[in-house]
Amino acid sequence: MKNLVEFPDHKTIEAEAAAWIARLDRGRLSEKECAAVREWIGRSLEHYAIISRFADIWGDLDGLAEILDEVQPDTSIREVQRGSQLRTWFTSGRVVVFASIIIAVVIGVLFNDGGNFRAVTTPESTWQASYLTTIGEQQTVTLRDGSRVQLNTDTVIDIDFDDRHRKVRLVKGEALFEIIHNQSRPFLVYAGTNVIRAVGTSFVVKLIGNEMEVTIKEGRVELKSLDDDTQNRLKTELTIASAVFDAGQTVKLNKEIQTLQEIVTEEIDRKLAWRDGLIIFSGEQLDQVVEEISRYTPVKIVITDPELNMLRIGGRFKIGETDAMLEVLETGFGVNVNRVSKDLVYLAAASRQ
Repeated sequence: MKNLVEFPDHKTIEAEAAAWIARLDRGRLSEKECAAVREWIGRSLEHYAIISRFADIWGDLDGLAEILDEVQPDTSIREVQRGSQLRTWFTSGRVVVFASIIIAVVIGVLFNDGGNFRAVTTPESTWQASYLTTIGEQQTVTLRDGSRVQLNTDTVIDIDFDDRHRKVRLVKGEALFEIIHNQSRPFLVYAGTNVIRAVGTSFVVKLIGNEMEVTIKEGRVELKSLDDDTQNRLKTELTIASAVFDAGQTVKLNKEIQTLQEIVTEEIDRKLAWRDGLIIFSGEQLDQVVEEISRYTPVKIVITDPELNMLRIGGRFKIGETDAMLEVLETGFGVNVNRVSKDLVYLAAASRQ
């Protein structure tokens, strides 16, 4: 299987470079992918120059510097960059276009399941598109079958649709799926070591580390934990028995079911308050509150007094307003908030100042 999947429309070098940058940002490439990107970069000086410029805009990327050092275009790129033509090209406003493309990759505008770019794939799959949200961002995606996916903060999904099946892989984060039923084309969501088969239904999948949580808002889903071989092949049919869950149930699992709960509609709405830009707590422990808040901010929040972990917190907080959340903890719950730096906060009992 090829490492690059060709799509007929936007074959611009900028789009191809942006797709490679997005893939590199997800982690180191496989050996076959490294070979593929080396071949792509070495096709021309333009390929080399554009991905180099994208990399400068994006920042550090695992492995790309080594690859750029290894690739030798027909003419030295340094020599060309000294030339007036390429220098004019990069300083005439094109860098703004590059930045826009890179941003589009992050927010999922460039990537769409209609196939308007050359996407990086792994040998084990045929993922055609990717959608990404940054920390604190939400995004709604309408797939080409009419199904909708709402992505919460710091979430990545991959899409693979064809005439026989519809597959989505939740790489990390949280997403609400609203599925259009099609009996001849099963809709499968892969997350960690599990796969969910949906009918006409609405459900939320959260993948944090190795733990997955599924909450069924409407309809019914089948859920199965996969062995390593099945995961690698990403089978489109669940050939072995799977558990069935109905609306109003939430299940947490890590290969095996850890908890199964029945929850009311109001609790589901609270879990989905992020769609309205809110986080709502109703008596969770402080350590759980901090864990949830930390998903929406780059600020590291550390509880230095273990006894504070048991403190129960309730309230509505607006996503993105971390300082306001911390102020409420300080004024309303007796927590000492020590802002060590703009990126680090310590929480302690107020009496221990």
